Amino acid sequence: MQTDVSIDRDKTPFFDWVARTDDFVVNERWRRWKELMEAGLPYRCELLLKSHHNSTYYGEFAVSSNPETGDSFARACFSGNSFHRASNHLSDGYANYTLIYLLSGRGAIQRGSYFTPMNPGGLYLVDLAQTITHDLVHESRSLLCRIPREKLEGFRSGPKDNCPLTIDGSSGPGLLLRNYLLLFPQAKQRCTFASSRFLFNPIAELIIACIQESRGNLQAESETPSRLKSIFQQACRLIQKHCCDSDLSAPQLAASLDISTSYLHRALRFHNTSYINLVRRARVEAASAQLLAAGKNASILQVAFNCGFNGTSQFSRAFKEELGLSASEFVKRSFVKRERTLALEN
Repeated sequence: MQTDVSIDRDKTPFFDWVARTDDFVVNERWRRWKELMEAGLPYRCELLLKSHHNSTYYGEFAVSSNPETGDSFARACFSGNSFHRASNHLSDGYANYTLIYLLSGRGAIQRGSYFTPMNPGGLYLVDLAQTITHDLVHESRSLLCRIPREKLEGFRSGPKDNCPLTIDGSSGPGLLLRNYLLLFPQAKQRCTFASSRFLFNPIAELIIACIQESRGNLQAESETPSRLKSIFQQACRLIQKHCCDSDLSAPQLAASLDISTSYLHRALRFHNTSYINLVRRARVEAASAQLLAAGKNASILQVAFNCGFNGTSQFSRAFKEELGLSASEFVKRSFVKRERTLALEN
């Protein structure tokens, strides 16, 4: 019997780090905290203390990160302080994004002459490859996500994208993003079967959807039958070409077509299908071709990984749903049929 080893293959352990000022003597809290944070953060920066917090500074920082991909999630609580990433800090080469979900407190982000107020409940996407300053006043609680640059590269390329992005979290993808961030700690704790890559990917995908929505793509797209048919045909061609890429996603596909993710889904629904169904069908077709080429010695697990599946369990379900029989039965029948054909020819 074939064993599904996809969990061991995909799962990347979380790196967890917790720091808090409770561990320090009161009159040394700020100094020790500043040293700890500036040394522990993956980029160069400077922290400055707001004057009215000198004697009562409090800070807590709990981080979970995926060392393989660079994604991270943090829960932070600070007394008022100011964060500076100036031009002299950029030589470290750090170029990732930070998503800030401010739960309580107030502050502001400044990028050159561009000023963004930070309010409770707000979502803010900041590019740390640029000079940036943000101030937090009072006691601020926030959720922070580090997003590797390559996940958003190509989506943040407009004329206004050198400024921090304020995401509308009241509806649409912004609301989904807020809820996902709130549930992330429980998901990490309980979904021990899932890889950390799986848990982090929806964050980047929802941010991409928010970026596209902020540009007004949803209102600008025509839904005529001819337009929907054209999008459907282009989507099918791209899915056929890239179906074996395990990181293929609906937002990436939509970006390649220069449309929003929701418009892509509407175009597919117009043709009585979905993104998941198209990708599954394309991957099963690619897998069946590889199985036929390999013959009776085919490794089903290897073919599954080659064609973008996470393991044999997912692959077997998809294969049977699409072709009505298991992959092993498919190989066996194909081999028997080939042998009979050869026998007749001889």
